[in-house]
Amino acid sequence: MIWSAVAWVLAGAILACLMLAIATDLARRIIPNGLVLVVLGCGIGLRLFAGPWPLLASLCGALAVFAAVGALAAYDLLGWGDAKLIAAVTFIVPVDRVIPLLLAIALAGGLLSCLYLTARSALRCLSPLARPERGEPARGWTLRGLIRREGSRILANEPMPYAVAVLGGVAFGLMAR
Repeated sequence: MIWSAVAWVLAGAILACLMLAIATDLARRIIPNGLVLVVLGCGIGLRLFAGPWPLLASLCGALAVFAAVGALAAYDLLGWGDAKLIAAVTFIVPVDRVIPLLLAIALAGGLLSCLYLTARSALRCLSPLARPERGEPARGWTLRGLIRREGSRILANEPMPYAVAVLGGVAFGLMAR
């Protein structure tokens, strides 16, 4: 009974860290290493419940995933924070569920990309007066301020906040169990 309570606490901590990663990714386009380390530590804690061999298998799987996404990050196709976060979340699921988790993250990233491409087309069609100003200062965490900031970033061809896709993929991957 106590082990299941600890697992829920660890899962809640992972969810909270992923939400914070989204907030910082939206605000500054960065995922702090501290959040990645907490996700990694909580994921390792979850794998410890299954025993030492599943933990070792998850470690090998995470290293393989990090090598793959690290190669993408080396060519600037993915941010390094995103690569580290993706490798860390592989500990959430057993090693045999890592590929479906990665596919769910990629699908969520594809949907996010479609949303950003659609928004870019719509913003370019708007009259210049209705467009968000480039370099406009942040106006707090209101929905309108967030939309204006993201609109400016979309028009400037800045990278997407991929932490959103990671959380979407993790949520989908865990619900599909």
